[in-house]
Amino acid sequence: MSAARKRGAGRAARGQQPAETASRRGDRLQPGGFDGPASRGSASQSGPGVAGRGAGSTVPSTVSGAGSPGVPAGGFESQAPTASSRRSSQSGGPAPAAAPLGDPARDRPTRFTDGMRNVDLPPSFYNIDQLYSLPTEFAKRPGFNSTGQAVPMNVNAFKVVQYPTVKIYQYDVVIGTGAEKRIVNRKVWESKARKEKTGPQIIWDGSRLAWSLKDYGEIRTMVDLDSEEGRPNANGKNSFRLHIKPTRQLNPSIIQAFLDRRVQMSKDVAEAIIFMDHLLREGPSQNRQFLTVKRSLFKRQGERKDLGGAIEVWRGIYQSMRLAEGHKLIINLDVANTCFWRPQSLTSAMVTKWREFTDINQIGLKMAPAQTNGSRQPNNLQKVVQGALKGVGVMAVYKGNPFPNKEWKIWRFSVNNANQEMLDWKDPTTKQPTGERVSVAQYFRRKYNITLQHPNLLLVEMTKKGVMYPMEFLQIIEGQRYSSKLDEFQTANMIKFAVSRPRVRLDAINEGKKWLNWDGDTYLQNYGLKINNQQIKTQARILPAPGIKFGNRTEQPGTRGRWDLKGKRFLTGNPQELVSWGVGMIPGRNKPDKAQIDNFVLDFAKAYRNHGGTVANEPPVVMAVSPDVGMAVADLHQATGNKFKRRPQLLIFLVQDKQSFNYLRIKKSCDCRFGVVSQVMQIQQVMKGNAQYYSNVLMKVNAKLGGTTSQVLPAPTSGFKSFTAPTMIIGADVSHASPGSQQASMAAITVSFDRFGGRYAASCQTNGHRVEMISDANWVNMLKPLIRQWMSTVGGGRAPVNIYYMRDGVSEGQFEHVLQQEVPQIKSVIKDCAPDFNGKVTVIVASKRHHVRAFPESAGADNNGNPVPGTLIERDVTTPNEFDFYLYSHIALQGTSRPVHYSILHDEIGHKPEQIQNMIYEHCYQYMRSTTSVSLHPAVYYAHLASNRAKAHEDIPASAGPQGGAGFKQKPPSRSSEPSESEVKPLMPLFNVNGIMWSMWYI
Repeated sequence: MSAARKRGAGRAARGQQPAETASRRGDRLQPGGFDGPASRGSASQSGPGVAGRGAGSTVPSTVSGAGSPGVPAGGFESQAPTASSRRSSQSGGPAPAAAPLGDPARDRPTRFTDGMRNVDLPPSFYNIDQLYSLPTEFAKRPGFNSTGQAVPMNVNAFKVVQYPTVKIYQYDVVIGTGAEKRIVNRKVWESKARKEKTGPQIIWDGSRLAWSLKDYGEIRTMVDLDSEEGRPNANGKNSFRLHIKPTRQLNPSIIQAFLDRRVQMSKDVAEAIIFMDHLLREGPSQNRQFLTVKRSLFKRQGERKDLGGAIEVWRGIYQSMRLAEGHKLIINLDVANTCFWRPQSLTSAMVTKWREFTDINQIGLKMAPAQTNGSRQPNNLQKVVQGALKGVGVMAVYKGNPFPNKEWKIWRFSVNNANQEMLDWKDPTTKQPTGERVSVAQYFRRKYNITLQHPNLLLVEMTKKGVMYPMEFLQIIEGQRYSSKLDEFQTANMIKFAVSRPRVRLDAINEGKKWLNWDGDTYLQNYGLKINNQQIKTQARILPAPGIKFGNRTEQPGTRGRWDLKGKRFLTGNPQELVSWGVGMIPGRNKPDKAQIDNFVLDFAKAYRNHGGTVANEPPVVMAVSPDVGMAVADLHQATGNKFKRRPQLLIFLVQDKQSFNYLRIKKSCDCRFGVVSQVMQIQQVMKGNAQYYSNVLMKVNAKLGGTTSQVLPAPTSGFKSFTAPTMIIGADVSHASPGSQQASMAAITVSFDRFGGRYAASCQTNGHRVEMISDANWVNMLKPLIRQWMSTVGGGRAPVNIYYMRDGVSEGQFEHVLQQEVPQIKSVIKDCAPDFNGKVTVIVASKRHHVRAFPESAGADNNGNPVPGTLIERDVTTPNEFDFYLYSHIALQGTSRPVHYSILHDEIGHKPEQIQNMIYEHCYQYMRSTTSVSLHPAVYYAHLASNRAKAHEDIPASAGPQGGAGFKQKPPSRSSEPSESEVKPLMPLFNVNGIMWSMWYI
């Protein structure tokens, strides 16, 4: 059923009179015009720039028809549009009667965690909707690390030093039926009628809760938005009942009692935290010089940068409330960078953003509707542009506009331009229809003496029913968020703007703190909330740095966090001699001669031997291959196999540039078609003959061929020495598609394949669309083969005794799902492989999506002012009771480094802090393809790599082009916003003829 038919059916079900002729909403337009009298049951317009048509039109109507609320006489210039939006439940009929008290729609319970979206809560808080009094089910902090060196360090957090001391009244707020649109709720709350009842100082959460210093009792009143906004009353259609009911009194000091462990988590604690969060944000949100976006605040005249493509980035301040270790409540402040549409004309933005439009005239040509069976249909480009601009706020700017400051939101583009859209002309004096039909272009020429410069541009329809404008009048309003994917050029500009040294970032945080003006905030003063303006100084530790064992020596990088491969042999080289290998050169602008390629082959093989690899003396196949990547892989594979009379062990491709789509095609053919590991190299780099480049590439080649780069050696003072029992490390990550892409989410699982956690095998599979939890079927299909192979090669036929499950990419609200859904699946799979399994599991979540940063003074700082590798923060900004910590394990090449937040959810093994924290840190030094320590534990780092590489294994033809990531162009929106899980095809399997499943094919 079409959308129009569904809407018409909905009106019929509500008892409205069906229309005679189809319009955009299934309504038939009665005879009439722009300026004639309007009454219920006759055509009327809802605002300036509305274009209407009479009976017989074959294109959608833009004016309310029969069955829609009428507009009183006087013409559309004498009134403002109604408050109800296109999607509002009020459109198309009288407002439903308000639900009585006790009705579920009115008195449904509030979920406490829903109200705390802007509070960074400990994981245990996400269970309070089910049970308030139970202690956390997550692992509790067993103590603090005592290894290494203690150093003081400033963090971007500020302590709450005084809770509100006055009596606080909490209210339940119901507007209309309790299910009104957010914009309607906001207008009702901002109304004069409400303010007369409560005064301006009451705080509202935008949904169901409000707080005040005054006891108002119960308030029941009606708010007429037509009257509020100076419009004639439309039969009470825009009148809404406002019910404010007292529910309880709050005592915010109970938060401190909870932090001191004098009380358990309860409804009282939860509601006090919700109130504190809204109190903190109320002052800035009421200040018109600021724009608030979730937890971030942006100054309208603040720092910004043009990113190109009609997009700009603003720098602001992020603010959130956190319950923290040390019995305190803190405020976390950090720099926020968010993208917005540049304020400019809509046509300029379109020409700047889409390459298809070289100038404004091209907009009309390229977006001309397609003719299908005699009717106009939007073409693909129109759908793409429409999808990107949907919801963007605009103003109509033209001489004589009766509502020059009215903000509209774009819904879609019409299929008609200003010459094609026809409407009835009304007598300017009597407002009566004259019977004459005029185009929108003629209407503006007659009515406003305005000649449209580009009448061939499609008209733009707004979310307000019946409102459309000529495109050339529209200006994008400042502060409209841009949430789509940035292109490569914009991303590069964004990085340049966002990256800043620690001192610069700290200055920006302090500047943002001045905006917040805690000491001068009247709301904070009235309620008695005080915050210390000095940063918290925490006692951090620098953990002892490990050594790195190579095949012929041991490196001691200390806190430098980096080393080199000069004179070093890999810990283990390839177990099988490299005999059957080929080098294929893809043709292009760089044309090295045969001597250059021959020298590369000799130098590359020599370098591998010097690093401990075993390479046969016979040279590989060297050939120019087809520019068609699929054919190139097939030809090189065939030639290599023919020469050496055995399956190829390695294929190397020399490519002209970083064309990611060609890279993925090479990987798909090698991994899934021929089952051979491959290496892609840049011809420009090969021609330079740089030895360091060869060494870096050979770390990956050696790992793919079964070797290991190095092994970490814990320092003598480390709390971790080695695994004392057969141990398996499992890493997991789920990557999601680019905005606008219909790609499935990709789940990846990695499993350590040696006794010290150096080598990892990986398995990948599709995981629905934007589904974060790995499905039960995927656990069975991906993990079981890896477990069986581990048992036969590493475990000596036995299951592991200890298991570390390291999960990346989940939020604190999903921690419980990890324990209840994923961990049981892991145990179940292992028991299927080893029925006598009785091992212990420790569950760790790694997250980089947080805003905690540390700023060392002198001790513990590198040359750029960042914390040195090994910096551990486990006090003051961590959770009050759970076992979590922040760890810097890498050197930042630019900008301000970010620690990884590790949360130990479950610990059956039973670790002391210095055991598990030091182990995680030390393993970051044995990342297979790097001569630096890395920021994230390799198990989840590899899972992240594998989930991204899995996109190369999608079962789609190469002719379909990129489906996401670099090179991806946003497709027209599908009929449904999200494809169903049944539409997700499984990936093409790895062709395991050479044992590629157990190699590190993904790095």
